[in-house]
Amino acid sequence: MQIKQLKISHFRCYEHIDLSFDKRINVFYGANGSGKTTVLEAIYFISTGKSFRSKRNKNLIQHDQSGLAVFAHFLDQSHNQNNLGITLSKSLKKKVKLNQQSINNQSDVAHVLPVVSIDPDSYLFLDKPPQFRRSYFDWLVFHVKPEYLVIWSKVNRCHKQLNTLYKEKKLQDLIYWESQYIHYASQLNELREQIFDELKTAVCQKVALFLPELGDFEPTYRQGWSQERSLSEQIKIDRDKNLLFGNLLSGCHKMDIKSNINKKPAHENLSRGQKKIISSIYYISYIELLSAHLSINPILCLDDMDAELDPSKTAIFSDFIQNSNNQIFITTVDKEKLSTDTKDTAVFHVEHQQVSLI
Repeated sequence: MQIKQLKISHFRCYEHIDLSFDKRINVFYGANGSGKTTVLEAIYFISTGKSFRSKRNKNLIQHDQSGLAVFAHFLDQSHNQNNLGITLSKSLKKKVKLNQQSINNQSDVAHVLPVVSIDPDSYLFLDKPPQFRRSYFDWLVFHVKPEYLVIWSKVNRCHKQLNTLYKEKKLQDLIYWESQYIHYASQLNELREQIFDELKTAVCQKVALFLPELGDFEPTYRQGWSQERSLSEQIKIDRDKNLLFGNLLSGCHKMDIKSNINKKPAHENLSRGQKKIISSIYYISYIELLSAHLSINPILCLDDMDAELDPSKTAIFSDFIQNSNNQIFITTVDKEKLSTDTKDTAVFHVEHQQVSLI
């Protein structure tokens, strides 16, 4: 999987830019605010249809422009050539074409050209609220379990219906929709648990390797209701409260991944640098699981990777970059801190929204 060409038009600070990539590792360096992160953001956007920096896609469109466009020419895992383009208007109308064929679902693009971003928000994995970790994990399960998206959609439909019934106190329909929710949510939870077991093994191995000084590290899966009860039992117990508050209190929408160090919350007991390493390990493990399950090496975007890492920890990540089979795009303010094989690395200098190959 390799992007060979990237064209950006009216995307944030760039009016027009056309970049070619012949190397597996691509480093963009320059001062803060020079536009280097925007290149990675465009790569992530063409895969996912969203930004890793902003919840509002409208913010991606260059000031005073009617819309943006991003185009990528890439080789898939079988080395077949593909063209992918996406446009977004100010009215937020999006058009996606893969090899001249219109694509209606962005999820189809994410399977064809998977991109994983490790960005400043990713480094706060341990500190972010549960919804952030849930989104990370659901994206992983979505990729490796083909049936997941259909089940997830059914769970969400049942959840919305239940919230309406709880709010309007329509007891006559409640039993049916609770049973439907329990049926699909239990399936969803089972798929999540299967993938979490694999994720936990991979993460624990890397934490032991990268941060041996920490001691006992343990990720735990919180399913969204009491571990001591079935979902059916939990919903029956919560029914009066659900009716009182007008929404479903326990269920898949409360799922979370917690991390403990020596049985204490990791986010309360580690330094910022240590938390950043562990957060990155979660994403590296994510990438390895994708590659193992799908025989696809996703594109990896590492934004500001070396910030707050001491030289020894930066060297560890440089080794990962060097030994992986993923095409990798990296931003940094100091290219000298990254140790990569120059034969497999292209270095771009970014200054005043101009990108130059060194």
